[in-house]
Amino acid sequence: MNWFQQLFTRKSAENVVAVDDTKPQQQGSVDRGSVLLATLNESRLGCTMSYMDMYRCIPEVFFPIEYIASRIAGGRFLLKREKDDSVVWYNRTVNEFMSNPNCAFSWKEFVHDHFVWKLATGTSFIRAVTSIDVDYRSVLAYWVLPADRVQVQPPRRLLPLYDVSEIGDLIESVDVMGAFGVQMHIDPKQVMIDRDGIATLLQEIGYMKAHSRLESLKKNIANLLAVYDARNVIFVKRGGIGYIVSRKMDETGTDALTEKEKMALIEQNAERYGIGAGQLPYGISDVPIDFVRTNLSITELQPFDETLADAINIAGAYGIPAVLVPRKDQSTFSNQATAEKTVYASVVIPMAKDFCRSFGNFIGLDKSGLYLDVDFSDVDCMQDGLKTEEEVKKMVNERCRQQFLDGLITLNDWRGQIGEAQIEEKENPLFSKLKFDMTDEDLEIVNKIILNQQNPNNNGNRADEKPGVQDQGE
Repeated sequence: MNWFQQLFTRKSAENVVAVDDTKPQQQGSVDRGSVLLATLNESRLGCTMSYMDMYRCIPEVFFPIEYIASRIAGGRFLLKREKDDSVVWYNRTVNEFMSNPNCAFSWKEFVHDHFVWKLATGTSFIRAVTSIDVDYRSVLAYWVLPADRVQVQPPRRLLPLYDVSEIGDLIESVDVMGAFGVQMHIDPKQVMIDRDGIATLLQEIGYMKAHSRLESLKKNIANLLAVYDARNVIFVKRGGIGYIVSRKMDETGTDALTEKEKMALIEQNAERYGIGAGQLPYGISDVPIDFVRTNLSITELQPFDETLADAINIAGAYGIPAVLVPRKDQSTFSNQATAEKTVYASVVIPMAKDFCRSFGNFIGLDKSGLYLDVDFSDVDCMQDGLKTEEEVKKMVNERCRQQFLDGLITLNDWRGQIGEAQIEEKENPLFSKLKFDMTDEDLEIVNKIILNQQNPNNNGNRADEKPGVQDQGE
């Protein structure tokens, strides 16, 4: 089979997660009991669900991924200048794509989908639709591609790895696979590949993709599926749960039930016995019988303990502490707020800022001296730090005032350090001057402003003046 045929016939790593394919193939006659045992073990320990199916169908997998993705998507994304970290409140192009990156999804949905794909499959792909090189001023739309259908194709030549090269030297195209083969070929320069781990260079595993964190949790996930299946079997009473045996005795010992007595028991109790409407919770037998249970009860299986243990392991792989994992009892903890703040500080904020930096560089914001940032100061668990933040901001403001008076920084530099937007020189050149470059008229204006800041009750020494016409709204 040649390379091109393998491209469309191999099985993707995302589609087979925990199937044990390391067992040697047996040839010739084999023991049927061994084959049956191997089949049972594979069905119990294996998990052939895709990563996204796990996210959609298994609550313990859905929780940590959704926890992180929804919180990052709920952040307040800001455009800032690299020069002084001041906020750019109005940039028409950026404001438009941060409102609706494409015709179908909002910016919040766009960011949420990106992180779901990244955390579930290990890799996310963002396409910038443009007819020329990617630049935020020329991009028509941004899309998050379905990572489980994306294949990165290497060039059909020797790869210039570990050498001076461009992305086109390592990637021939990024293909979106459809039901009948390649649906779309995309220029690799239009695609941002965001990996949650180390990229692999093996085409059979997924060229330029990273392994999902769920790969290391395949046993925990298989255990969860087994527990849910066992509980379901017990609740809906599927499969054998025990045997009805005879307690009839004669001179020689126990006497077995006759076929007629067995059928009579089934006929009498099949419709009358149960927990449905019109059914009795007990049965009546004409012959002495006993019941021997062959399965374990829910209490003996302890599925809730097993489920919680696996859920904690899965959440821990994503940096979520055990105290935040939903559980049946002890659902309130005094340190939950602290734990959630820790998740923001160690997982959510670093991951969000890394995305802002990578996405901003991908669309060329850095070439214009701009960058994306994200703010979570309005989150409840982060409110405790607002007082400290305000105190720090006050100290920064005092330091900037002294630096301005010493002629070290401009008013725009001052504004930038306290998070305010710069005033363009064409609007007011005063804000771009050092103190020693100002005229006497400029200094008079500035001194009045600083004097009012230092004496907020001074009101500009105009307490005895009558209000002008414009103050009366005429």
